[in-house]
Amino acid sequence: MKVEKIKNTKAAIIKIIILIIIVILLVYITARYATDEKFRSLIDTNILKKEVSESNLKSIELDTDTNPTVYAYDKYIVVLSKNKLLEYTSEGKVVAELDVNISVPIIASNEKYMVIAEKNGQKMYLISGENIIWDTSVEGSISGINVNKNGYVSIVIKNTIYKSIIAFYDLSGTELFRNYLPENYATCTSVSTDNQYLAVGEVDYAGTIIKSYIKIISIEKAQNDPKNSIVYNYESENGEIITNINYQDKENAICMFTNYVQKVGIESNERLYDITENDVFIDINLKNTIAIIDKQSSGLFSYKYEIAIKNTNNKSENLYILNSDLPKTMIISGNNIALNLGNEVQIINSNGWLLKKYMSTNQIKNLVVGDSIAGIIYKNRIEIIDL
Repeated sequence: MKVEKIKNTKAAIIKIIILIIIVILLVYITARYATDEKFRSLIDTNILKKEVSESNLKSIELDTDTNPTVYAYDKYIVVLSKNKLLEYTSEGKVVAELDVNISVPIIASNEKYMVIAEKNGQKMYLISGENIIWDTSVEGSISGINVNKNGYVSIVIKNTIYKSIIAFYDLSGTELFRNYLPENYATCTSVSTDNQYLAVGEVDYAGTIIKSYIKIISIEKAQNDPKNSIVYNYESENGEIITNINYQDKENAICMFTNYVQKVGIESNERLYDITENDVFIDINLKNTIAIIDKQSSGLFSYKYEIAIKNTNNKSENLYILNSDLPKTMIISGNNIALNLGNEVQIINSNGWLLKKYMSTNQIKNLVVGDSIAGIIYKNRIEIIDL
């Protein structure tokens, strides 16, 4: 009996030791994966199989004579040509063919919703999945569009008796209100994630010094008490032009100006980042972060590039080092960051981890990315990457 008990005790000790060794190995591998670039590349390529190429991907054929427009949102790649919008899955199968009276599109998307409008035209559509949710026409010319994750849409209209008009629609396509700008030009809008607020970026060119303004509108008050619907105003520094707004949550709009990024909300007003001459690309359209590609000197007349991914809430930062020349483009969707490096595409997430690396023998024309899909665009085809 005593011998049996000793055997059981030894077996238990051996199991504990093995478990400790496994934990130590996992901690070591994780730490090295996070800090050793060569080791991470080895794991990504040989074990996690994150590297893909033309030979093992589904593709979509393009008719170059029709000058198609390609976009990605949610889990679809969409191709617009001759007033037809085709939606493709990651398998390259057509799941929807929609009639849209659009020739030169402007497109915005957020999670499962996509809004498409005629650039400087009157027609606009809200699309989700395989269906057109609603469409409308406006008087004037559409110069900007935005949609939140719940399908609420704001548009900027120009070429009326006003400098700009902001029209706002709910998910059913009902126009809830309009905001008229007699003196300033609206450049961008964004709807909060809880459908309660609309942020409008305006620029005043009339004075000797250019000024920009962020106006936070209560959507409820705009319908019932429009004169008192503006609940917060932010005025930029002199000479700054507002270029983009993104509501990352229900309280704060992240606003990009010529030389800085500002968090603006009813309860907060905070400088997030000062743009420098080393910053090559900046995008504020991620869910809870902003992405900045900057160049770092690596020798006489040589540079390396890195992506700093800064959390707009807790100020934490993740870095992703690029061992390459300057990316041609950086495309954002959800928490995905896609980089076109010429003959290579790298797609990373907002934690700075590589999701997919695509290698090509030919020059890549362009790329698109959605929340769970990406498309590598050549002259006559699109290679599909399932994320």
